[in-house]
Amino acid sequence: MSRQIFLFTVIFLIPFLFLACSQQRPERSIEQESAEVEIPPYARHLKGFKICLDPGHGGQGHIPNYKRGPTGLREAEINLKVAFYLREMLEQVEATVIMTRVDDSYVSLPERSQIANENQADFFISLHHNGIDDKPEINYTSTWYHGDADDSRPSLDLARYVQQGVSDALRLPKSASTGLYSDKLIVASGFGVLRLTKCPAVVCEASFYTNPEEEARLKQDDYLKREAYGYFLGIARYVEAGFPKGVLITPKHESVVQTKTPSLEIQVKDGLHERGAWMLKRQQVFTNSIQVKINNVNVPYKYDRDKDIITVHIKEPLPNGPHLVQTELVNYYGNHSLPKPQQFKVAPPAAKLRLSTWTDTLPYDGKSYVGITVTAFDKDGMPIADDELIKVKTTSGTFTDTEDLSKDGMSHFYLRALDTPGAATVEAAYGQTRKSLKIHFTDITHGIIQGQVSEANSGNPIAGVQLHADPELTATTDAEGYYFIKTDSSLKKSLETTLHFVRPGFYPDKHQIRVEPNKATIVDTKLHAIADGAFAKTALVLDSQTNTPKTRQLIATLKEMLELAGAKIYDVHTPGQKVSIEKRIEKVNNIKDEGYYLQINHTVQRKGKPLVVAAHNRGNQGTETFQKRILEQFNQKLFETPIATVQDRRTPIIQQTNKMAMTIEVQTLDYPDTTAVEEATAIFIGAWLFLKHETEIDTEKLARFMLYLNKTQGE
Repeated sequence: MSRQIFLFTVIFLIPFLFLACSQQRPERSIEQESAEVEIPPYARHLKGFKICLDPGHGGQGHIPNYKRGPTGLREAEINLKVAFYLREMLEQVEATVIMTRVDDSYVSLPERSQIANENQADFFISLHHNGIDDKPEINYTSTWYHGDADDSRPSLDLARYVQQGVSDALRLPKSASTGLYSDKLIVASGFGVLRLTKCPAVVCEASFYTNPEEEARLKQDDYLKREAYGYFLGIARYVEAGFPKGVLITPKHESVVQTKTPSLEIQVKDGLHERGAWMLKRQQVFTNSIQVKINNVNVPYKYDRDKDIITVHIKEPLPNGPHLVQTELVNYYGNHSLPKPQQFKVAPPAAKLRLSTWTDTLPYDGKSYVGITVTAFDKDGMPIADDELIKVKTTSGTFTDTEDLSKDGMSHFYLRALDTPGAATVEAAYGQTRKSLKIHFTDITHGIIQGQVSEANSGNPIAGVQLHADPELTATTDAEGYYFIKTDSSLKKSLETTLHFVRPGFYPDKHQIRVEPNKATIVDTKLHAIADGAFAKTALVLDSQTNTPKTRQLIATLKEMLELAGAKIYDVHTPGQKVSIEKRIEKVNNIKDEGYYLQINHTVQRKGKPLVVAAHNRGNQGTETFQKRILEQFNQKLFETPIATVQDRRTPIIQQTNKMAMTIEVQTLDYPDTTAVEEATAIFIGAWLFLKHETEIDTEKLARFMLYLNKTQGE
């Protein structure tokens, strides 16, 4: 009887439970949600992970109505508060948290990525809130990844979990058709902060601060804690799912092999077995998902499912040097391998050493020196790998250094002469391979000019300095700043000449010298960097959509100034040719160097408009400051114009290029009081001030540059 009652009860309850569970969850108001934070057990897997949190924006409160809700709530403040709450939760489970900002300061997009990359973050999350001014009813969660799905598989894993965590926590009434979006839907080259970050990286727009009801909630700390908790749960679930990886067994990670066709053995790990999980013996990765890449190129492999070993037989010889091995796997949670390649180095023994010298005879003056280059080759005649140790020793004379790491198969050494007649036997060694030569310290029939060129302020050697003197004496400094010139052997008496030193980015120098037979004239010099070196590592794209003589002259003059100062200039201005906006953007984006894009256009003055209109991407404080420095120079040197920029949101060339983009419209075609050269000078000085983070240039420094410019233009 009891058994019958039990069966009846079960049969009765099962349909009831099914109906109860399948009913739609009753809708609750968002305000009813609790802000209590409970750390789930699976969050323990976050321990030891390094997570970079990037609170979006900051330092832009001076821009009217920029990233503000209906009552003025600033997005930057919300982002930072949520990041602080999230940091606290992550640190509770012993994750390491890196913040790109901790106050209301401006951090550029490249700097945000740099912070993540330099700290070797495991993943990067940029916390944002969205806004759309003309549609206050819109409010949903979205998460953005870089490029195509094939380009960002680990980032998409992170994006899915973050999107689910935040949207579940906020329980907004509406959701988009898909919460995941490619950044290339907005910017042709993708968001800079995602494109430049090496680890899995996403941008999450948690909700819309332009929605009045949402803005009211975003003012509540409990609501922001809930949002942070959504991020936390998403990140914790992402890490709980484990990260599959391939581990190099043969050769081991960071080991050195001598063969150019090694066979690789890679241990497959699903990221879960190592936790002691109860699972099938085989590592639970999808077999058909496996890819092995060497130096980012797919290679064929064999996978032994019983041993969980991938074998790669390399048939085409690899070049000497390091090689990256990325094993791409997907485990049964759907997580992809993190982009953390392993590597090995191909470094076969040298079969031959070649020694070359500036000269094999030096005067025995105790001060002259000779450069000796050791080049090591393997049995195939190829230069050895970089960073291999090459040593030298000598029977007499003194080396400045006796050990050097190879670069392009070469190492450089410098031997100082004896002060008495004699000879030195120099022996170079790489591994077991040796080679020697003799340097004689004796009378010579020619003269020698040599020395080292260094930077005046830092003292660092300068490579690539061009030297010349009459008659037809030329040289170029090597990587250590050294140069060596040998006169013709017909030199019978002393020769007076001028030795010139020239390199872009530095003021030239010259020395009156006397060259004498059987003697070394040593001339060390220090070059002064133009603009204190501000332009040395700067790439700038110059462009224009106008084709006036004044525009052409301005761009030509500005280009000359910038190149003299050491900048790398790309002039994409095409006078007389019409280029579509799409082609122009594509051309700029194909330039690999990160840097600035500056489009300069000339027009006639428009009534009621300032003489100079400077526009940049809205909210980009870097380009805003850049242009304000330029506008200040127009004010000081030429004419009055407001020190105010246009915060652009619509111009394609500003919004779609992968450079820090700016446009300057100079309305002086009918303004006779300024020349193209004067306008170019104002732009150049503004750039100088911006790059040096200064508001004023020393008068003598500026005068020196203008004197040098005028001299080069007159030559």
